[in-house]
Amino acid sequence: KQAVPDSEIAGANGQNGQVLFPQQASLFYAGRIAPNLGAFVQLTYDSQSGAIGLDNTELRYAKQVSSVPEGLTYGFTMNNNPTVQDVWNSTPVWQTPFDQRTSAAPVPGAATQIDGVLSGRGVAGLTAYLWWRNSIYAELGLYRSSPQGFTPTGATVQNGNAGPLDSTAGGVVSGYAPYWRIAYERQWDRNSWSIGAYGIQTKITPADQPVDASFDRFRDVAFDSQYQFIGDEDIFSAQATYIKERQSLDATFALGASANPTNDLKTLRVGGSYYLRRTYGVALGHFSTTGSSDAALYAPASVTGFGNGSPNSNGWIAELNYLPWQNVKLALHYIAYQKFNGASSNYDGSGRNASDNNTLYLLGWFNF
Repeated sequence: KQAVPDSEIAGANGQNGQVLFPQQASLFYAGRIAPNLGAFVQLTYDSQSGAIGLDNTELRYAKQVSSVPEGLTYGFTMNNNPTVQDVWNSTPVWQTPFDQRTSAAPVPGAATQIDGVLSGRGVAGLTAYLWWRNSIYAELGLYRSSPQGFTPTGATVQNGNAGPLDSTAGGVVSGYAPYWRIAYERQWDRNSWSIGAYGIQTKITPADQPVDASFDRFRDVAFDSQYQFIGDEDIFSAQATYIKERQSLDATFALGASANPTNDLKTLRVGGSYYLRRTYGVALGHFSTTGSSDAALYAPASVTGFGNGSPNSNGWIAELNYLPWQNVKLALHYIAYQKFNGASSNYDGSGRNASDNNTLYLLGWFNF
């Protein structure tokens, strides 16, 4: 809604009305690669980095147990983003309405580990799952840091080496991070309803610190639910998730980078969408992040900072969709902030208001 300040020149503004062509371009493979073994692989060109990299990806082994009359499927998945393996749109990776966060506009600065922070650092995990009676799902596994494009620095490290991770990596998972997921789904006629819970527990070494010497602990516990009606012409869906993160900031507090030894962070997202004749769609979502105030962890800075030390942000996402063909989607997408990085007005301590970051996107998606 309002241009952001120029990066270097005081009193000047950056360009408002950014064109991203493309915002991203992805090559997908999804399907079988061997008996009982399949893959979902996404290679993406990203406009922010200007490079091509491995995006959301998983390898999955699945096998049905024919001797169980009511149906039992078990399997394993190796993936690079917690919840990317999930089949419900209520968990972070495949959330709807989709949040079009890009480098073209400011976004709130506080987020839980499972809600995109871990994937941004680079992780890989191996999990095992069970799916019983087409209704009960359980999954358990471990994640570990796996940053892409990282090369250590120092005289003893060979150029081009992919490891080992050290203090120059920043935000390394210490040891392994256990992940869990449970869900129940009921299907009837053209309807389905699910309810579940998921979570992860991580130990993160602060940036510029020796790996495993000291770390912060994060425990994320989340609940989610989804309803869908899929008709021949009309489609309706509604999703919700609530994430609570408990932070024990032993290492960060000792370094003086946080004012509190413990904090919490909570995220709520509720959204729904309706498509008429599978052609005209409307979606609406509400998002909210709240948590402990911490003047050192949430510090003031122009546009991206926290003027009052609070991580709280909330607002609405609205979207109008038109699908003239099955593989083309045109959308008008608007994000309206009621609170941004802790306040509605002068949130960054430099005079910027939450509503100044309201963002309009005009989107075209093409799949072929």
